[in-house]
Amino acid sequence: MKKLEQYFNDEESWKRYSSHFSLYWNNSDFETKLLGYLENRLDFAQVIHYHLGQNSIGWIYSKVPDLDELTPIECLQDEVLIKRLKVLLMRFP
Repeated sequence: MKKLEQYFNDEESWKRYSSHFSLYWNNSDFETKLLGYLENRLDFAQVIHYHLGQNSIGWIYSKVPDLDELTPIECLQDEVLIKRLKVLLMRFP
């Protein structure tokens, strides 16, 4: 088990990081659909869409090895797993 959540520093780091992606958010139909799947978590939607584009919806329902084979959607159901997802996203190139 990777337990990426152990590397989560603080919520301010996530807020600073995720705020950079608001410039690339256009409220397109696809983005609105993605936002709905992510329980209206705009921060996650903007970051995921920036990195994965049209593959975003498929990715959020895929088992991700670095999330210990959980899906990003599953991670949104638990506070510890939310931190795990945040760390993973912040490590995207």
